[in-house]
Amino acid sequence: MLNGKDKLFLEKQYCLEMLPKVSRTFAPTIKMLPAGLNVPVTVAYLLCRIADTVEDNAELSIDQKKKMLDAYARIFDDSNLSAQPKFMKLVPSLSRVTPDDDLLYNLPVVLDVYFSFSEGVRRQIGKWVTEMSMGMRKYAQSSKKRRFTFLRTMKELDEYTYFVAGTVGYLLTELFSHYSRKITPAVRGKLEQLAESFGKGLQLVNIIRDMTVDLRRGQSYIPDELLKKYRLTRQSIFKEENADQAVMMFNELIQNAVFHLDKALDYILLIPKEEKRIRLFCMLPLFWALRTLQKIHENTLSLLGEEKVKVSRKMIRRELFLAFINMYSNTLMRRHYHKIRKQFDRMVVSSAS
Repeated sequence: MLNGKDKLFLEKQYCLEMLPKVSRTFAPTIKMLPAGLNVPVTVAYLLCRIADTVEDNAELSIDQKKKMLDAYARIFDDSNLSAQPKFMKLVPSLSRVTPDDDLLYNLPVVLDVYFSFSEGVRRQIGKWVTEMSMGMRKYAQSSKKRRFTFLRTMKELDEYTYFVAGTVGYLLTELFSHYSRKITPAVRGKLEQLAESFGKGLQLVNIIRDMTVDLRRGQSYIPDELLKKYRLTRQSIFKEENADQAVMMFNELIQNAVFHLDKALDYILLIPKEEKRIRLFCMLPLFWALRTLQKIHENTLSLLGEEKVKVSRKMIRRELFLAFINMYSNTLMRRHYHKIRKQFDRMVVSSAS
């Protein structure tokens, strides 16, 4: 029989080992965080992932998703002791095939680690996981009765990206500030002004990259407003005669993403240089995202192909190498960012002419 300490150790190991199984992108960067942040950020990510697993489950109707996400959000109210058992009663009806499914079934393990954190850390994580879950509840869709389009306006796209990613920017800012004495209240205030864009920019790149793959499976994150502006439909995007309009529409979405990535850079530059691991954790997703947009702009119509646009492993390693060189210098980091950005801007001008 394991004592409490040994049980908690094994549960933390489960979380750390589960992370790369459900996220090939974030697992390597989370490992770079300081020891005091590694486990809290891992657990926070897994809790967000569980909400996303419910929202993305193909077996559930819209009403079932809303019921589960509502129950899930209530778990993070410390006074609601019945919320976890109520949620777990709904889980066995779902398949257990993928690592994401396994994570959902093992929510009690992740929650044991979550509840081992200090009250302050629990409050920071719980607040934003709740906000994300209720936002996903609002925008829930179902493959059984898919509406295909669920975003009517650019404003709704902005709200959607806030719920699924802007919340993560705020969550990380709170955890960073709790961990580091170098992040003063004044610095924290400035970070909070940019935190939403830090999350939104990365999410918009993912949406753009995966746009046509999503379309082919009946999911669309392209707002009706934008399609109407360029005289397109979700079907006509793929027609050769509409290539010019499709490129212009994609470029507008890309510019929207870059607007937030610019703010994400400012966010990172505010993080004290002494917190090199936090800076590195934030830098890599930003530069990988910018390189993804650069690759898309080299051939925007590649978005209409069968496969996702991917940055080469060579480029990923190059950005990792450069991050180690540039992370101590705001000047070098900004110069490297704008060197890529300048190439990207030239592509935008070229495609518009």
